[in-house]
Amino acid sequence: MPLALAERLTEFLDRAAYVYKWPLYPPPETWNTARPRPRKAPGWMEAEQRSTERWHPDRVRLTPDQLALLGAERREVLNQRLAQLEAHGRTPRVCLYCLNPVGQQSARPFAAAGAYTDGKGWRVGTDRCITDRLSKTDPMHRPGWRWVLYLIRAGHADGVVALTHTDISQHLDEYGLQLDRVGHHGGFVALVTPEAAGRGR
Repeated sequence: MPLALAERLTEFLDRAAYVYKWPLYPPPETWNTARPRPRKAPGWMEAEQRSTERWHPDRVRLTPDQLALLGAERREVLNQRLAQLEAHGRTPRVCLYCLNPVGQQSARPFAAAGAYTDGKGWRVGTDRCITDRLSKTDPMHRPGWRWVLYLIRAGHADGVVALTHTDISQHLDEYGLQLDRVGHHGGFVALVTPEAAGRGR
C-alpha cells in the first residue's frame, strides 16, 4: 500500500474516533477479558448460614418445628391480649371448648380446663362450656367451634381454653388458620397442655 494512502487512512480513522468519541478498536489490555456481572450481595442470614456450613460441617442443622412455631405465636398473642385486658382493669372472660366424638366423656377435659382457668383467675360463664361431638374434621364444619368464634367476635368472650391443640385441629395448617381467625377477632387461645407436650394425644 502506498505510504500516502496509508497516512490518509490513519487520519480518517483518527477523525472518526474523535467525532464519535468511541475507540474503533478497544485497547489491547482489554482483549480476551470478560467483565464479571455484579452479583447481588447475600443477606446476613444467608451469609451466616454459609459460614456455619463451611467452618462447622459436622454440626447438625435442624429445621424449624412447625408446631413449636405455632405455639410461640399463640403464646405471643395470648400475652398481648392479657396485657391489654389488664391495662383496662378487666378480668378475662373465656369459654371452654373440647372435641369429644360420640362415646367419649367431656367431663374430664372440662374439669382440667376449669381448674386451669380457676388458677388464672379467669371467668367462665355458666353456658360457656362448648363441646363438639363430631369426629376430627374441619373446625369450620363444627357448630360448637363456630359458636366459639361468634362469642369472641361479638365480644361475649375474650378467649377460649382447650385441653390440647388437637381439640381445635390435629392438622397443623388448619390449626394455624384457626389461631389466625381467633386473633383476627381480637381473642386468644389458651391450652391446658402446651403444643409440644400435647403431641401424643
